[in-house]
Amino acid sequence: MTLMEPQELDQVAIVIRPEKDNVAVVTADFVEKGTRLKHAGKVLTISGRTLRGQSFAVKPIKRGAPYITLGDPIGLASRPVQPGEPIDSTNLRSRLPRLIPHFKDNPRRQPLDPELSSLTFDGYMRPGGEAGIRNLVGIVTSGMCSSTEVREIAWRANREIYSREKFPNVDGVVPIIHESGCGMPDGEAVTILNQLLANTLRHPNLGAAVYIDLGCGKTCVECSVPFFQNSVPDYNRRVVNLTVQQLGGSEKTVERGLEVTEKLLHLANQSKRQPVSISKLIVGTECGGSDRWSGVTANPAVGVAADMFVKAGAAVFLPEIPELQGAAMLDLVQRARTRKVGHKLMNALKRYEAYVRKFGDYFSENPSPGNIKGGLYNIYLKSTGVKAKGGTSIVEDLIEYGEWLGDRKGLFVLYTPGYDHICTPALFLSGAQVALFTTGRGTGIGCALGPVMKIGSNPHLARAYADLDINAGTVLERTETLDDVGRRIFQETLDVASGRKLTRAEQIGFHHEFKIWESLWPSL
Repeated sequence: MTLMEPQELDQVAIVIRPEKDNVAVVTADFVEKGTRLKHAGKVLTISGRTLRGQSFAVKPIKRGAPYITLGDPIGLASRPVQPGEPIDSTNLRSRLPRLIPHFKDNPRRQPLDPELSSLTFDGYMRPGGEAGIRNLVGIVTSGMCSSTEVREIAWRANREIYSREKFPNVDGVVPIIHESGCGMPDGEAVTILNQLLANTLRHPNLGAAVYIDLGCGKTCVECSVPFFQNSVPDYNRRVVNLTVQQLGGSEKTVERGLEVTEKLLHLANQSKRQPVSISKLIVGTECGGSDRWSGVTANPAVGVAADMFVKAGAAVFLPEIPELQGAAMLDLVQRARTRKVGHKLMNALKRYEAYVRKFGDYFSENPSPGNIKGGLYNIYLKSTGVKAKGGTSIVEDLIEYGEWLGDRKGLFVLYTPGYDHICTPALFLSGAQVALFTTGRGTGIGCALGPVMKIGSNPHLARAYADLDINAGTVLERTETLDDVGRRIFQETLDVASGRKLTRAEQIGFHHEFKIWESLWPSL
């Protein structure tokens, strides 16, 4: 019997960082047992059928030694593993070698890239000096008790009053709804919620807003508007307050809301796009419905774009604290601007673990079943991919949930959950104007406060799923490099920021997701 000639490994799999990694990831539908592959001057034989997204060893790995992918350890070998052997629960322990954080100062600041920093986008300048990339009229609820009126006003305004022909400088009317505002403790909880609402009302993607309150909640007009007036630039001109109880009920509130919305549309229409320095951009990153390829293609490509934005003088958010475990967080700590920032990052993990334990649960109960099915074996592998979205820049600081970034520049870690329907709005609630959202299994998510660009991780998703903006699966097809896709994401972000392109969620027209982190406080 004649053995078949071995084929090149990169025809069916990929070693993401050949200088460090000791495993490959299958890119073909499957690699059959007995397949012989040429890699690094040697021939290895696959010892068990390995499916797309799953991994096999490319080097001998001793018992207790780490598996390494994307340059980071993701688990330990529970027994000796030979080249060609698939990685699965029989030989993988979801533990890491002892990792020691290295705290250090990184005081040297890299000069901005002259070409990138000279770029502009067409945005809307706001009274506080910030720049919006959309000019929306927001209908904002003070709490759940006025959410139905908010939804009805926005729905009817878009159909009965607003049109692009009538208001060419306005991008629509959006409902901004959350589920809190009452039945909550006084003190810190109300303070946090007021700050989140203020950040909503001041967001530069809103040209004007209506704030609607039932009349008796803890974020009522009487209670909260004095705070808003001190923290939202030009509040009294750009925001109108309505109270359902004072107006005589739901129907009267909706009719009054439509009258007010029409006036605010005329006000917002006075704003026009103008060239704005790229340094005014704050770009959020997020992932959801991830698969094994998210950390191979889409996330690192977003990281390339993130580095470009930092070199241009803009700001970037890297969120998802519970998905930055293991070697991922240690890498960020090493890249912290100061030792103090490094300690803040490590403490963020401990704080989040304590938060989870309050509910009697465990920090490691992640990834989801869909993640695992997609080839993400454990939280350490997932974290390595999540970290990649932030690129390689110095981490300037940790930003708390609901903290407004302002005019700070560079890469910032944002304290949020991993859950995308809390995390995505959190990016905007700290000042991001646009979010880069990677997915391997698909999602239609948008956000009421701004555009969400969805980047798919694999070509199969790109062919079958209609809600993507960018296909990073071209890296697997070897028609583009990570740098190519990253540059494309960077340019398309500027196109979206300038209004030259709408995201798929915006084109669809009904993706106005907005959720705050209500579980930070108890319901009463």
